[in-house]
Amino acid sequence: MKHLCRLLPVLLAGAAFASSATAVTPLQISVTSNPSAAESTILAATVSGGNATATANGSVTTSDVAVGKFDTATGILTGATVHVNTAVSAVAQVTGTVAASGGGRTVTSGTAMTGSISTAGVTFSSGALTASRQCTGGNCPNSPSNQSTTTTGSIVGTSAVPLANLSSYAGAGAVNFTRSASGSTTVTNGSGALSGTANGLFGFGSATPASNVYSITYDYLNFANPSFSGSSTVTNLLLDFGTLIQNSGPVTLNFTLYNIGNINTAGLSLTGISRETGNMAFSSNISPFVNGLAGGNSLTYSMTFNPVALGTANDLFSFALADYAPGGVGGKAYTLKAEARAIVVSDFDIIPEPATWLMMIVGYGLVGFAHRRRRRIAAHA
Repeated sequence: MKHLCRLLPVLLAGAAFASSATAVTPLQISVTSNPSAAESTILAATVSGGNATATANGSVTTSDVAVGKFDTATGILTGATVHVNTAVSAVAQVTGTVAASGGGRTVTSGTAMTGSISTAGVTFSSGALTASRQCTGGNCPNSPSNQSTTTTGSIVGTSAVPLANLSSYAGAGAVNFTRSASGSTTVTNGSGALSGTANGLFGFGSATPASNVYSITYDYLNFANPSFSGSSTVTNLLLDFGTLIQNSGPVTLNFTLYNIGNINTAGLSLTGISRETGNMAFSSNISPFVNGLAGGNSLTYSMTFNPVALGTANDLFSFALADYAPGGVGGKAYTLKAEARAIVVSDFDIIPEPATWLMMIVGYGLVGFAHRRRRRIAAHA
């Protein structure tokens, strides 16, 4: 006889344990650029006549430095730290025309400038750099590059990128570091000068590229890996309740959600649950959660079926999940699907098979034979 009975609760996908508040530790990768030195003429001031002064104010932007962005195919960008270490310089140059003889045949230049290096959400600046140079008499007509004074400094800084700017550091292409300077240049003629010109220049970097450091360190997490198995990625699950007798009472099967990974893996949030048929004979205790499944952990839930209606019952549960990395860039969305099904029959559907009928007939015959034998023995006694 075929035995139809209520299924015992079954734990699928092995032993499971509740997700714990595991500390997440980002991984790091650094990208560095070492550009050559760059120098630009920022301001030029010109004056005519003796005992005259002119000042020019302004700014200039020199060529950008490109540093590679974080590749979002690698993981989820959760933070970035920018580091700059480079020399800077301010240069004052002077040239002019003066009288052939007499006193006061001088031209003086002076410059005061500040350099800055900026990228999305981060700016580093130098202190004010000042330089001055004077020419006298017959030297004044010489080339300004032969009559110059240089003051050096540096721009050194490390800064975390604000989360609001983090998206500018992820994806294709490069992060551009903009180098600029601003300030003033002044030229002053002595009484014996006929004209004078002062140039103010600003330079970024030393002659040794390795000393010019523009670097970004990226913090990132591996993508989460939701699964119904703890050993491999399984995105579809069958919860088969088998064949049950009508009104025999609810039956429960357990299932487990895993986040395959470790402390370098993003957590998982369950953002939504949808059902294909909405068959109310099936129910589950699973519900949406935020960051409820850390890397390397699991959560076990139950699916219950109540065999009330005859026939075949089924439903398809879709679980929408997403990486949990607050403020991170490049998180993914995932879907796990669990199909639940069962067959419900009545008591009258339980019909013995032919072999079962034969065993029953033989059994009844043996019982009758034993009964008759006992009666003969009793009569003889």
